[in-house]
Amino acid sequence: MDNNDSEQKAALGIVWAIVGVVVVAMLLLAGYFGVTAGKGGGKPAATASAQNEAALAAASVASVTTAAEPAAAGVPAAVKIFFETGKSEVPASAATDVAAIVMYLKANPSASASVSGFHDASGNADVNAEVSKGRAKAVRALLVAAGVEEARVMLDKPQVSLAGDDAGARRVEVTVHQ
Repeated sequence: MDNNDSEQKAALGIVWAIVGVVVVAMLLLAGYFGVTAGKGGGKPAATASAQNEAALAAASVASVTTAAEPAAAGVPAAVKIFFETGKSEVPASAATDVAAIVMYLKANPSASASVSGFHDASGNADVNAEVSKGRAKAVRALLVAAGVEEARVMLDKPQVSLAGDDAGARRVEVTVHQ
């Protein structure tokens, strides 16, 4: 019976940890929307695509746990966003993945971010580079829609990925610079 009680306590602890993560994610989203609401002096806010807005509003436990962990110096670690083959639509989890970077950039006006698109070496190099560039532009648009000034988000030249897998080649990396 004692063993069963400890298993129940462990399960309850896990449930409360998940609830805590969800609450923190919701507070972060509420804080973000509360801080940005009303900016612009009556002018309409910049609109993002419906997909980007949905991505900003949807935070799941899985994507919260995969968000970038902050580096030791307080600068968020680079974030990798993976795309479907031949597609440049930003995945729904991307907004939560870059949330730490967005918050850091808003709090540190002198910091900037670079967005690097990657592709593999197979197929037509020009087509691959264009798809990679489109993915990077989509991620930059996501950052801008989240309130980061476009001038602080630099696009790097598309790069051939040295990753050994297809998913690693279909990625965009976002890195913060001081």
